[in-house]
Amino acid sequence: MKELRFSDVPDGWALCFNGECLRQGRCLRYRAGVLAPNDFTVSRCVTPKALVGGACPHFTPIATARYAKGFTHIYDQVLKNDYTPLRKTMTEHLQNKRYYYAYMRGERLLSPAQQQWITDLFAQYGYTKGPFFDDFEEVYEFPRI
Repeated sequence: MKELRFSDVPDGWALCFNGECLRQGRCLRYRAGVLAPNDFTVSRCVTPKALVGGACPHFTPIATARYAKGFTHIYDQVLKNDYTPLRKTMTEHLQNKRYYYAYMRGERLLSPAQQQWITDLFAQYGYTKGPFFDDFEEVYEFPRI
């Protein structure tokens, strides 16, 4: 598993500093809190009260997901007639041209759900063989409260 760095933690994500928690070794909130730099002074924190049997309502298991980085060769095998509708649909789905190019160049990462959507889109046109993406990166999952 990729090493977690404090720079990976999203701004405003609630941290935990409860060193007595029974689940601290498996909790992303606690792990992120431990990584906070000494000069870190402002944070959102979870403050679990009495924990019965280690059942914290803020417990967040440490988990990663495989994000795709770039798709510069996605159209290499695409027929000329399919290129424009595929590209237009992709651009619309990825919000706009600016984001489309950022995703294409790998400046923004594609979530597993976005990867599946793209794979399904290409399958609708008969393109079932990849690779569709240039590279992959393990990213820690930081769910919202």
